[in-house]
Amino acid sequence: MKETINSFLNSKLGSLLIIVTTSIAIIFVTLSIGLVVFSNNINNKLKENISINLFINDSVSTKSYSKIETELKNNVFVNTYKLVSKSEALKIMKDKTGKDFLSVLEANPLPASYTVRLHADSVTTLSIDPIIATLKNIKGVDDVVYDYTLTLKILNYINSSKKIIYGVSIFLVLLSIYLVYSNNKLLLSSRSNQYNTMKLVGAKLRTIKIPIFLYGILMGIIAGGLCLVLFFLAINFASKFYVIQFLPINKNYLIILTMVLGTFLGFLGSFLATLNVTLKISKIK
Repeated sequence: MKETINSFLNSKLGSLLIIVTTSIAIIFVTLSIGLVVFSNNINNKLKENISINLFINDSVSTKSYSKIETELKNNVFVNTYKLVSKSEALKIMKDKTGKDFLSVLEANPLPASYTVRLHADSVTTLSIDPIIATLKNIKGVDDVVYDYTLTLKILNYINSSKKIIYGVSIFLVLLSIYLVYSNNKLLLSSRSNQYNTMKLVGAKLRTIKIPIFLYGILMGIIAGGLCLVLFFLAINFASKFYVIQFLPINKNYLIILTMVLGTFLGFLGSFLATLNVTLKISKIK
């Protein structure tokens, strides 16, 4: 541990570069995870907001309403359903238009209906029409009204974009690992004299490598702490915008993820950089 601290103090510029590159790597990996989570959350939110209205025939009895609700409850695609009675429908219409139809008509012309929402994971461009067909076949349902064309177009766009998002995510992760590795490699090259001296006095390979691993982990932890400060500043700024609702953030999870990433990338970078380190005396270029 003493050797690790000395390495940090003796190479402040190199340590700073490692911290900066590891921080960038953490941001890249977190960004890639965020992109995937963000697209999935938008996808689910849009699906959950698809509203289907089932208009009920006026001749349907109270017993038949119970049968309709049983069918909706047993439908594996249906997440929630809500009955809107004739009187409630009239009130909603009055609130929207400001007109009272009963002042002109003797009877309420509006039918009762059920507002149905589906399970997000059951909604696809291929499954939606068969689902609507099953709802139309429920006895007592006169008509099914829905408007999901725009939503499905957006979902198609998101699904086609997922391949790009996953590709970008993989690229960012690989770039992150390379950044940490290359900077650790440069730092090792700058210390060739020190390591050659250790080899000449009979130091074992693990005696050389372990301080390098600990140094990488220390740099990763410092970089993780720096990223946490930046992340919380960014979250505070993003909270002012509507888009933040599509990326629900668990702060405890973010802290754990960031520190684990920092530690892992720090260790991985130092491990990869020392793969070619042997007890053979290196030539000084």
